[in-house]
Amino acid sequence: VPSNLTEKELFERRCAAVAELYQLSPRETDILKFLAKGRNAAYIQKQLYISEGTARTHMRHIYKKLDIHTQQELMDLVEGAEEEAA
Repeated sequence: VPSNLTEKELFERRCAAVAELYQLSPRETDILKFLAKGRNAAYIQKQLYISEGTARTHMRHIYKKLDIHTQQELMDLVEGAEEEAA
């Protein structure tokens, strides 16, 4: 991993690597970033101006595509993506 990257840049690259690997849509990628930071559906819907139901539907699709069941698994997956992000 290049040492000249900021934490934010590294996080963005990790999220992009996961999104590309699992073929997430652009909107799912937006939501993935919030989930990887530990945010919930209510927070996401307010930030993206979507209904909480829509946020939850996107979350369900993301979890299914990544074959995970918890937000912690998602956070671990993104954190472990640094090798691909390099």
